[in-house]
Amino acid sequence: MIEKESYLLECGRYVERNPLRVGLVEDPKNYPWTSYRVYAYGEHDGITDQHDVYESFGKKPFQRERAYRDYVLSRRDREEQELRVKMGRGVLGGGDFGELIEKQIVESQRPKRGRPRK
Repeated sequence: MIEKESYLLECGRYVERNPLRVGLVEDPKNYPWTSYRVYAYGEHDGITDQHDVYESFGKKPFQRERAYRDYVLSRRDREEQELRVKMGRGVLGGGDFGELIEKQIVESQRPKRGRPRK
């Protein structure tokens, strides 16, 4: 569950950086199984739809692509650690949102009262 578009961007960045993190490639453009080349270089792969939040990187395609590359390749160690923790819980959002979703999850896993059906 993702509350805000800013978390969506961080999730996308996290996914784009995974091949770097585990040592599969030295540059995310060399890994064929992410949308990085679509967003960072304007390539069309026939399956990736550009999300509206991508437009926040700039009005002109060249500006957007450059800003996206800078964003993905920037060091954001603290943010990545926070994201890993939140992803482990399955909820990405602020305090109230996270608490509400976690409460709903706990309640949905609680056994129903009464005698089980035969």
